[in-house]
Order: sequence, then C-alpha cells, then structure tokens
Amino acid sequence: DPATFYLTDFLCRHFERFVVRGFKLDTHPELLPIVFGNYRRLVYLSQIEDPALVEQARGAADYLGLAFEHVRTGFGDLAAALVAAAEGTR
Repeated sequence: DPATFYLTDFLCRHFERFVVRGFKLDTHPELLPIVFGNYRRLVYLSQIEDPALVEQARGAADYLGLAFEHVRTGFGDLAAALVAAAEGTR
C-alpha cells in the first residue's frame, strides 16, 4: 500500500536519528505534513519480540499522526536454513 510507512526493528531503534533528524523535523516541524502527508498508517514489521520496540513504534506513529499496526514477521526460514547449512544438509 503506497500510503503505508513501514518501520523495521532497525529503523524503529534509530527513528529519531534517521527520520526526525534526518528529515530535519526536529528543527522544521512544518515539514512533517509535506514529507508524511500522504501516508495513512505506520506498519511496524518486527522480527524480534520486544515490547519496548513496539511502544517506540507506536510513539513514532503518534509523532507522524498515523494509524499504527504491528505485524510480527520473525526471521522466517532463516534459522532452519542456517542450521541446515551448518549441518551440511543443504
């Protein structure tokens, strides 16, 4: 969905540095609707279970004025692939 801003674990941890300060929203808050005005929701795609990061992501959505959604993606088949590679079965 083009009206969705996706947030990963990494971007959630560094939201202040990469988004707020990166877009100069800390010194020019009038840019917020220009930069994020076409977004409607923020989807946090978490790989790890960390309630503090979920709250940070919710805070980012509030800051941007967007609806919040959390989707736990995990690491998919990464763990199984690494085990198989380590055991030499792949």
